[in-house]
Amino acid sequence: MRQTTAAGGVLTVILALMLVWPARPVAQASAPLLWMGEQGTHRVALFGTIHVPDARVLALPPAVQSAFDRADRVVTEIPLGADAQAQMATALLLPPDQRLRAIIGDARFARLEGRVREALAPRAPEIAPLVGGMLDRLTPWAAMAQLATLEYLPDLLAGRTALDAALYADAVKAGKKVGGLETVAEQAGTFDAFTPDEQARLLDEALRELEAPGSAVTGAQLVEWYLAGDAAKLASALAEPAGDAALARKFETEVLVKRNHRMASRVDDLRRGAPAETLFVAVGAMHLVGPENLPQLLQARGYAISRVQP
Repeated sequence: MRQTTAAGGVLTVILALMLVWPARPVAQASAPLLWMGEQGTHRVALFGTIHVPDARVLALPPAVQSAFDRADRVVTEIPLGADAQAQMATALLLPPDQRLRAIIGDARFARLEGRVREALAPRAPEIAPLVGGMLDRLTPWAAMAQLATLEYLPDLLAGRTALDAALYADAVKAGKKVGGLETVAEQAGTFDAFTPDEQARLLDEALRELEAPGSAVTGAQLVEWYLAGDAAKLASALAEPAGDAALARKFETEVLVKRNHRMASRVDDLRRGAPAETLFVAVGAMHLVGPENLPQLLQARGYAISRVQP
């Protein structure tokens, strides 16, 4: 599992992989990552998202729109109301007396800053001079997320809405029940399992991937696979060898597999609490195609579940 891909793939689940190219035509995903399941009177739709404000992604395919419209309740990874988003923004920051430069070292920080400046310069030159100060306040895992989204930073900083937030807002507007499968503290605390040294090593591996042209799967490539509904290629992004195999396995376990189990348990809790409800679950695509994924875990809990074919 390459660390950049792991960071990009799994932090795609958490935060990332966002791009808008306004000149591109708007075309819906050809094969949406949508699974339908049922247990008794409970119905659940599992929709794999990619956390992007890309017009092509925001154009929901008919099957997804129909499943969304039928739902009584819509849940995302975390609640995406204003309060929760403010909590997450705070969770990305180091304590006031800490700085990223001191944690990862001057040389590594300079490489990180250079990469982010380079990404911002063509489309957001006015922001590029502020990059150093902004990065220095981030936790190492939040900084790693910036590397996973380099192509997309100008649009994120412009405040464009990503798919998950758009679905959540549409559900609120439609008067549906809403919620999250994790709390902000649970999601933000995922990287507490990693020592500062391990987080620095993950960041270093991500930088090395970017510094070796052609070696890393880009965010734009993941978006293309997502739009094509190519579950196999998305899953393969998690299966590539890493320089530090033990750290790669830990990353996969802590950032993907453990969270999948937690999400499956929370879906089942919702079933028991409201057995006649129809539920629409929107989570990062890697939770649906990676190891011990959500459809598999719900099937093990007694759900009849299958992917919707285009």
